[in-house]
Amino acid sequence: MSLRIGVDGRILAGLHEGSFVRFRDDAEQTGGYLVLIVNDLVAPTDGADYWVADRAELERFAADAEWRIAWGE
Repeated sequence: MSLRIGVDGRILAGLHEGSFVRFRDDAEQTGGYLVLIVNDLVAPTDGADYWVADRAELERFAADAEWRIAWGE
């Protein structure tokens, strides 16, 4: 799976199916990546956030969630 940093994507399959996800490089603050999940991009009412230590862990996280993501622009 190709993960895009700083781009919103719709989760088409897997954990949190139907929600939106964004991976943010948080190297300056924490040294890792933030995984931000919301149910709506304009007016979110539900969501989750996770932190992973590095790119390899980010890729494992997405694989474990069994995500198929449609990326926006």
